[in-house]
Amino acid sequence: MARPNAPTDYDAEGREEGEACPECGSEDTITFHYREGFTELECRACGYRSDAEELAALQRFSGDVLQGDDDTPPPRLGKLEA
Repeated sequence: MARPNAPTDYDAEGREEGEACPECGSEDTITFHYREGFTELECRACGYRSDAEELAALQRFSGDVLQGDDDTPPPRLGKLEA
């Protein structure tokens, strides 16, 4: 179902093709076809996503800066004066 203010240029086209979900077997799925030549499957019944592993790999690192174990002082921030 189209949303009223949705952008018109999509990178994937979703279709209800009735492909069975590998998790629950439901045919209430959407298959997304990307211009790049690959497809992804999403199940409305159980929430399965064929790209879940790839998304988890991208999100597993929080991006936090880890502190070192040594006693080296942190780098100086701010303007240096001579």
